[in-house]
Amino acid sequence: MKEIKTYLRPEKVDAVVHALDDAGFHALTIIPVYAIGSLRDPRNKELSPLALKNSSNVCKLEMICHDEDIDHALRLITELGRSGYPGDGAIFASTIDRAIKIRTGDEGVDAVERATQDS
Repeated sequence: MKEIKTYLRPEKVDAVVHALDDAGFHALTIIPVYAIGSLRDPRNKELSPLALKNSSNVCKLEMICHDEDIDHALRLITELGRSGYPGDGAIFASTIDRAIKIRTGDEGVDAVERATQDS
């Protein structure tokens, strides 16, 4: 199993999430965050009240998928998340060693499959 963490522009979230959902990736988490550093949009000079540095509003998408689905998910996110301007964000993919669905106790692939069917 793989975990994908994506940081992207808020205006790109709708297209990315709908495309992932249409492709069968139903279990996603979306979190509004502040990007500070090289990921920030240089056109946005607002100060973050949390870090007192230049920051950009960004959305973080988190999802888990099967190993064989990772390339498809990454392609969708990359194509639909790109604006062509600095600050488009980044995607990080990593391996999940263990997954457990709290409600049922299902582990591994069963926890992920059921999460997309009956979360």
